[in-house]
Amino acid sequence: MINGTAVRVCIVAALIPMTYWGANLVQAALEPPGCDMPDWTFHELPTQIGKWHGEDTTLDPKIALATGASVIVDRAYRDDSGHVVSMHTAMFDNPADGVIHSPLVCYMSGGWARLSESRSNLQISDKLTVPVSISRWENEKESRKVMVVYWYQLGEHFLFGRWDLGIKVRWSLAGKPKWPALIKVMLEIPIVEGENPTSTVLSFAEEVARWENKDKHRYAKGMLGAQKGDTGDVSQSPP
Repeated sequence: MINGTAVRVCIVAALIPMTYWGANLVQAALEPPGCDMPDWTFHELPTQIGKWHGEDTTLDPKIALATGASVIVDRAYRDDSGHVVSMHTAMFDNPADGVIHSPLVCYMSGGWARLSESRSNLQISDKLTVPVSISRWENEKESRKVMVVYWYQLGEHFLFGRWDLGIKVRWSLAGKPKWPALIKVMLEIPIVEGENPTSTVLSFAEEVARWENKDKHRYAKGMLGAQKGDTGDVSQSPP
């Protein structure tokens, strides 16, 4: 007769490979099987947006390669009052490659000190609100202060960093033959003494987000798997 210890050893020995296999199965289910890149890019964003006129700028090729982005479009937009908004947009076929390069991480690693960080909402329509991060940064060596506004969009989800790409978001996409591309929008505006650039940059951000989320884009290939009329799921990082 087999004693109890031997039985327990056999059970444990059987459970180990089953647990390993199950974990790998879950992990595989939560990883993107492929990506449907949008059939549009920010190259199509008008260079004239209201009072703003934009010109393409070039990102250092080494930095562009390091981001892991499939498509990058950078521009500088100026208005008649002399305000300049630097716009960086990127599309990623693997969302993990994009969220790891959160501006909150990249600015800090670039020698900038974060002065503040908060969240706001861009009211695009009655049914769609786009949450954004607003942060202030200072670079003492360069004697510069800037305000940065950014958001990531992954289908119907809005993210701010790698913690937001968690089980909830991944599970909602599990089983799909292809995941949507991760879309990143980042805007930077200088902070000038005596001026508050918040309303200026947010009004521009609203124009960009509205263009990004117009029906032609939202319900076209590679962006949104949700039904028309969805307001989007706001996924936020833990405090």
